[in-house]
Amino acid sequence: MASKFGVSANPKKANHILGKDKVVVVAVQNHNDYICGPNLIPQRKVEGKWVTIKTNSPNPLNPAEKQYDEFGIKESLDNKKGTYRFRVDVERYDKKGNHVATLGTFYTSEFYVK
Repeated sequence: MASKFGVSANPKKANHILGKDKVVVVAVQNHNDYICGPNLIPQRKVEGKWVTIKTNSPNPLNPAEKQYDEFGIKESLDNKKGTYRFRVDVERYDKKGNHVATLGTFYTSEFYVK
């Protein structure tokens, strides 16, 4: 599982079939002792370069919390075959759930829509 800054995120499976699989499920977890979590931003490889898709999904998680996030292949990934990954911006929140800071960025493993 890709992990940095006390946050983990990775797609549950590497291969998705267009028309059969409806969503990409991403496991996310906060290993910190404060409210923190991944903001998932999908990227698609186009001609050898990563292109950011204009959508995101913040996941504020309590300490030690683990959840699953879902991205619709049709809605979020434009129903296109290809190689994808998530850019993960690690966000810290205060006790009221307000954004405090971006701690850093890492990337999940690649996954495929065939």
